[in-house]
Amino acid sequence: MIIKIYSEKSLPACIAAKVIVAGLGHILTEEASGADLAIAPLLTEILPLETLRKPRYGTLIFHPSPLPYGRGASAIRYAYKRNEPITAATWFWANEGIDAGDICEQEILKIDYNLRPREFYEKDVIPAMARTLERALTALSKGVVRRIPQIESYATYDRKIV
Repeated sequence: MIIKIYSEKSLPACIAAKVIVAGLGHILTEEASGADLAIAPLLTEILPLETLRKPRYGTLIFHPSPLPYGRGASAIRYAYKRNEPITAATWFWANEGIDAGDICEQEILKIDYNLRPREFYEKDVIPAMARTLERALTALSKGVVRRIPQIESYATYDRKIV
C-alpha cells in the first residue's frame, strides 16, 4: 500500500509508525492524493474532512484512550488525574467528529503509576500504538477493513490541559 503519514516527522510516535510501515513493505508518500491510506500517529490539529478522505481507504488516527471514553486532547494526563486503572491504544477512522470515527484497532493498557505520564507514553503507549498499527495494516493489506462503530452513550470528552 501507499501510505501518507500526518505527523511531525521527528516525534517518537511518527518514527515508530514509519518503522512499522516500512517493515511491512509499504511505500511512504508525502501526497494524500493517490495514497491508499493516511495515518496520524500524533495529530495535534484538526484537518479538513476532505483532506482526511483523500486516500482510497481514508485516514486512521491514533488516540491513547479506550474510545469512545476519553475523547479529546490530553488523554493520558486525564487518565492519571482520574487515577484510571487502564487506558488504550486506539486507531480509529477519521470522520467529521472529534475522536468519534469507527474503531479499527484497540489494545487495552494497564497504567503504570510508577512512571510519569510522558514516560508511560513512551515506554508503553507508543509500542502498543505500533502493535495495533501493524495489525491494522496487515488486515488492510488483505482487504479486511475493520470498522467498529463507537457507542455514543459511552463517550466522554476531555478539554486540553495546557
